[in-house]
Amino acid sequence: YIRVLYCYPERITDELIDVFAREDKIIKYIDIPMQHCNGRVLKLMNRKGDRESLSALVQKLRERIKGIVLRTTVMTGFPSETKEEFEELAEFVKEMQFERLGCFAYSAEENTPAAKLPEQLDEDTKKRRQEIIMEQQQDVLAAYAARQVGKTIPVLCEGFDRYAECFFGRSYADAPEVDGKVFFVAEGDKPKIGDIVKVEITDTLDCDIMGYMR
Repeated sequence: YIRVLYCYPERITDELIDVFAREDKIIKYIDIPMQHCNGRVLKLMNRKGDRESLSALVQKLRERIKGIVLRTTVMTGFPSETKEEFEELAEFVKEMQFERLGCFAYSAEENTPAAKLPEQLDEDTKKRRQEIIMEQQQDVLAAYAARQVGKTIPVLCEGFDRYAECFFGRSYADAPEVDGKVFFVAEGDKPKIGDIVKVEITDTLDCDIMGYMR
């Protein structure tokens, strides 16, 4: 199986979307590092696009690829980001309801163009804005997890958690290291690492999901 990570928005063409939709070997998950939605801030980042174009892309992906899971990363506190531009980002993230999202506070790196920009924001402001984004995203993640309850889904077994006394793995909606896990009990034959098993989802644990192997 192929999982597509770090695919810039402007690289997602109609042709690529068609390939995603028809090829079973491509996991219906795409990581799009949008970084922001405000056109001025994106231009300062040397990136293309704005809220309108990014919203249209998300809508197109969801219309044309059944069951697509979208992950993105955004950044708060980029030099000169105004309160209004941050609020636009927060509204955009809430509106788009990304199934998976990471948010990072900008950190200046020595000798980079961004570090030389004027109007560097203080650390408290950058961190507070990051926390606001992640707090509102928790509701989205919890709602997505709750919608999985009652479904039977394929899960890639990754091991046994001796503390939780159950197996764990990942569904197609979970990329390694950055997304959640599926915890499941296996009665009878035990799965091996690397097996793809069917798990009936019966409950949630924060933003993770739990169930029984069928």
